[in-house]
Amino acid sequence: MTTTTSSTIDRGETVLEVVIAVPIVLTLLLIAVQAMLFMHSAHIATLSAAKGASIAASADGEIVSAINSATRTAAELGAQLVGTPSLTVNDGFVTMRVRVAVPNVAMFFPSSVERGSEEPLEDFVPEDER
Repeated sequence: MTTTTSSTIDRGETVLEVVIAVPIVLTLLLIAVQAMLFMHSAHIATLSAAKGASIAASADGEIVSAINSATRTAAELGAQLVGTPSLTVNDGFVTMRVRVAVPNVAMFFPSSVERGSEEPLEDFVPEDER
């Protein structure tokens, strides 16, 4: 008569758990890292756009210095811009759009993120004209 113990029945179960569980856990880890990289790039794009729009909206703001400021801010934070930031002036508002590349760790995530900022144009009125 042959008896089977639980160790012989469970022998393949551990291998099966490792073969299924490890890739799932690693995939979830890569997705979490990719989501963090995406959010970090989005924050850099938002900050760069806000700084550029703020400089362009000031009374003595120049378009070139605003674009340079947005580019410099992204570079200082370690991001790579996709193209040149765009600046538009419409109806008393300045709008700056910045696109930043997202490092790719996991598939199915966008390769870049674009953010914008809008500031009202500063209207400086000298004191004697008030």
